[in-house]
Amino acid sequence: MANTGVLEKLFGSLAKVRLLRLFILNPEDIYDQKMIAARVDLKPLQFTSDLRALEDIGFIKRSSRVVTVEEKNHKFKRKKIAGYMLARDFAYLNEVAQLLASETPHARKKLLTSLKSCGKVNLIVIAGRLLHEDGSKVDVFVVGDTLKKTKIEKALRSMEADLGKELIYAIMATQEFQYRHGMYDRFLKDLFDNPHEILLNKLGVN
Repeated sequence: MANTGVLEKLFGSLAKVRLLRLFILNPEDIYDQKMIAARVDLKPLQFTSDLRALEDIGFIKRSSRVVTVEEKNHKFKRKKIAGYMLARDFAYLNEVAQLLASETPHARKKLLTSLKSCGKVNLIVIAGRLLHEDGSKVDVFVVGDTLKKTKIEKALRSMEADLGKELIYAIMATQEFQYRHGMYDRFLKDLFDNPHEILLNKLGVN
């Protein structure tokens, strides 16, 4: 059976898979339904029943927290966030996490396919949160020409929804990359010195 859709069929819906990943990968965060909708790229009606089911089995729990948020004119305000967070004592938490992690290679293949259609793409590098590392300033780096920024952002939003993570990306024209790479540019040095994975390489980058 092809990888596409296996977890959706196993867990019952795409929404449930995205919810599971969101809470497992962000175990300290609290999300209300509006925040969840933005992170999983679905409307509340599409995941409300799955959210309730995950609460019923003890995978998530209701919680609240007071946080400081910045408003207009650089003023700060204390705000209470009430919503859901991961229940760290869920009996099968490790097993679910391992099962969701098994889909990562498919997610990378999906990202590669999506980004290759965003212009004349010559280099794609992933790092940071996509490799569970904190040392990189970006998670996705794309080099090419006539790059379609809107399509790149759409591909990354889909990846964010699938993986439950917010991603930071950077793009660069081929000529600029070759110049900066030859000059040992600090940004590029940091990217390649830290853990990274090259998904597409038409430039012979080592």
